Amino acid sequence: MKTEKLYEKDAYISRFETSVLSCEKCGEKYKTVLAATAFFPEGGGQPADTGTVSGGAVYDVQIENGEIYHYTENAFTPGEKVMGELDFGRRFNFMQNHTAEHIVCGLVHEKYGFDNIGFHLNETEVTFDFNGFFTPDGLREIEEEANRRVWRNLPVTAFYPSPDELESIPYRSKAGIEGEIRLVKIEDTDICACCAPHVKSTGEIGMIKLLGTEKQHGGTRVFMKSGKYALGDYQKKNADIRAICESLSAKTGDVREAVRSLEERLEAQRLAIKKLNAQMMDNRIAAFDKSKSAVIAENFDSKDLLTLADGLHKTYGGVRTALCENGGGAAFVMCGESERLEAEFQCLKINFTVKGGGRGDMRQGVIAAPIKKIKEYFGV
Repeated sequence: MKTEKLYEKDAYISRFETSVLSCEKCGEKYKTVLAATAFFPEGGGQPADTGTVSGGAVYDVQIENGEIYHYTENAFTPGEKVMGELDFGRRFNFMQNHTAEHIVCGLVHEKYGFDNIGFHLNETEVTFDFNGFFTPDGLREIEEEANRRVWRNLPVTAFYPSPDELESIPYRSKAGIEGEIRLVKIEDTDICACCAPHVKSTGEIGMIKLLGTEKQHGGTRVFMKSGKYALGDYQKKNADIRAICESLSAKTGDVREAVRSLEERLEAQRLAIKKLNAQMMDNRIAAFDKSKSAVIAENFDSKDLLTLADGLHKTYGGVRTALCENGGGAAFVMCGESERLEAEFQCLKINFTVKGGGRGDMRQGVIAAPIKKIKEYFGV
C-alpha cells in the first residue's frame, strides 16, 4: 500500500490524521511510513517539510524506492492513529519561492529560449541556473515582467495529464524525469513538470526580487528571493542603509552621494598619507648613520622594509638591511650589489635560522631568533 500524497491534493493542508503503516529503528531516529501524508519529501531542488507526528519531531522526509519515509523522533506501532502537523510557515515560504521560480524560468524560456538546468531552494534564498547569459538590463526586464504576473493574481493549477494529452502540451521539463508526469500550470505564463506544492494564485507570492547573477557552468546562476524572503531582505537592507545614513549624517535618499563624498575624502587622505610617509622615509634615510649596515624599524610591512633598505643602499652603497621585530624574531629586507649581497645573506643563514630568499640586488625573509641577538649581529 502506497502512501497517499495529500500535498498533491491540497498544498494548504497543515494538519492531518492518518495511520502508521510501518516504523523501524534508524540510528537515533525512526523510519515511519504513513497511510497518508501532507509532508512533502525532498525532491526537485526543494527540501523536505518538517513538523511533528503526534507531538514528536519530523526531521526529514525522503522517497526511497517509491516509498515515502518520515524520519521521526518517536517510534510508532503499525495501525496506530497519529496526527501530523507541518511547519506550515516554512512550507508556505517554499511555495511562494518555488512558484516564483516557475514564473521567472517560464519568462526566460519564452524570451531567450534558455533552459533551467539547475534549481535549489533553501530557508533563505533560491538559485537557478540557465544555459545562457543575461545582461543586467535583460535581467531587470524579466524581474519587472515577473512581478506584473504576480500582480495579475494568475491561477496556479497542478494536474496529471494522460499520455495522449501530454503529447499535445508544450511544457518545460528537466531531463531524466521518469514515470507519471505532474504538470504545474501558471495561466498565460508557464507549464512545467514539477512534483512540489505551489500557491493557488500568483498574488500570494507578494513580490519577486532577482538579487544578482554569476557565471556558472557555461551559463548563468540567478539569485532570487520572493514573498517573505524578499520582505526580510528588504527590511535588513533598509536597516543597513539607515545605519549608514546615521553614521554619515545623511538623509536616506542621499546615501549614494554621501558615500561618494566619503570615498573622495578618504582618497584625498590616502594620497596625503602616502606623501607624508614618503617624506618620513626620505628623512629616515637622510638621518641614517652610514657607518651602520642595518636599521630597526617599528610597524613596517615588507613593502616599507624594501623601500627603506633599497633607499639606504642607493644612497650610501654597500649592503644595507632594514629589520622589523616580528614575534619570535624579525622580518628583514637586504639590498646591495648581488655578489656581496649573496655572501652576506649566506653568512646570515649560517648564524641564524632564516626563511626567505630573493635574487638580484634584494633578499628578504624572516629570522627566527631572540631580537637581542639579531641586533647584536647587525650592530644596531
